[in-house]
Amino acid sequence: MEGRSSQLKKIVFTIFAACALTPAGAGTGLYMGPYFPSPQPRNITVHQDTVAYLPCTVSQLGDKSVSWVRQRDADILTVDRYTFVRDDRLTVHFTPDTGTWTLVIKYVQERDAGTYECQISTEPKMSMLVHLNVI
Repeated sequence: MEGRSSQLKKIVFTIFAACALTPAGAGTGLYMGPYFPSPQPRNITVHQDTVAYLPCTVSQLGDKSVSWVRQRDADILTVDRYTFVRDDRLTVHFTPDTGTWTLVIKYVQERDAGTYECQISTEPKMSMLVHLNVI
C-alpha cells in the first residue's frame, strides 16, 4: 500500500507541476494575452479650456504595462499610473472594473490637438491610436 501511495503522490505532483508551469490557455487555441476590445472611441472632440478624456480599454493585461505616448513629439506621457511629463494638466486614471486607462488633459489648448497612442508593453508592442480634436 505504501508503494501505491507514493506513486499517487508522484502523479499528483507531476500534474500540479505541469499545470503550474503551463501558460493559461496553452494548447487550447485561445489567445490569453492582452488586447484592445472593440469598439473603442478613436476620435475625441472637445472645446478649448475644457477637460479631454481619452480612454483606452485593455483586456487581459496580466503583468504588462500601459503607456500613453503623444505622437507629435514621441513623448512618453504616462506608464501605468505614473505621469512622466512636467505638465500638471496631464494625468492618467485607471478604472479596474473595466480595465480602462484614461488619459486626462485639463484646460485643453489647441496645441494639445493631435494623435495619442495607447501602448501595451508586449513584444512587439501593441498600440491603439486616439485622435484629439480641439475646437
